Amino acid sequence: MKQLKRILAVLLALAFAFELSGCTAFGAPATTEELLVRYVANPNVSNYTAKAKIGLNVNALGVRAAIPVAADFRVSNNAAHGTVEVDLSALDTRNYKCEFYAELLDDAINCYIGTPKGNEASWKLWKIDMRSKIDITTVTELLSSSELTLIAKDSDPQVSYELTVPLSKVLGTCFNVTAGINEIGGMNEQSLVDMVGNDKVRVGFTKDCLMRSIDAGVLATVKNAETNNVQVRMGIDVSMELDNYGTVNSADVSIPDEVRAKAVSTDTPIDVIDVIGANSPLAGAVGHKAA
Repeated sequence: MKQLKRILAVLLALAFAFELSGCTAFGAPATTEELLVRYVANPNVSNYTAKAKIGLNVNALGVRAAIPVAADFRVSNNAAHGTVEVDLSALDTRNYKCEFYAELLDDAINCYIGTPKGNEASWKLWKIDMRSKIDITTVTELLSSSELTLIAKDSDPQVSYELTVPLSKVLGTCFNVTAGINEIGGMNEQSLVDMVGNDKVRVGFTKDCLMRSIDAGVLATVKNAETNNVQVRMGIDVSMELDNYGTVNSADVSIPDEVRAKAVSTDTPIDVIDVIGANSPLAGAVGHKAA
């Protein structure tokens, strides 16, 4: 599915981008600016583990399918290492699972993505060109105009403060810093901004002003040539938990020389379309033609 493949790829890219980017002793922060100052001041702000869940709910041709995506990774400064698994059982096909390494450079994010092939992994290099480097400054600038909310302890013991930022602003930042992503799922920036409307991204922080969670959701309807003009309705829910600050060793995320040597450059790192066969109930929506 070209539509699904692009969305999964961009979600993965966004995850890389934001994750490669820390109060209590002074009392609760009174403003968004104060919270972010304490966050940036923490020496472990770029060293942590993360778990992400993405729920894709697709409705097309009278068929509904839930497609869960799970990611588990570690981050240390400008590098990350982890796994991603896409559950495609709802489409009557095998699951997609990969291991990845990522490194943030001044002008690009290099993503090395390995999928099982026999007893070894087949590695691809997906380079995301950047107009400017995504770092902690990018993240704080994005959140600087957010609304600060104090979260009651009995609501979530792990989150003390929450910032909300328009999803349209997040999308705008992504388009501004990336040179190679001009559309998502066949839709340009303005189309996406119109689609998400007033939807928000919620970013939770601990009592020590470290980022703890990221949550967002959107409901979209797509109909274009890439879906054979079949109307595809998609619901996307994203949640991420960050933990274990200051515990990741650089060796845990460094890219092995063997991986660099074997990786083949590609623009399509997540080949979901190749594992959704012609017998899938959504074959007409993903571009497969009957034999």
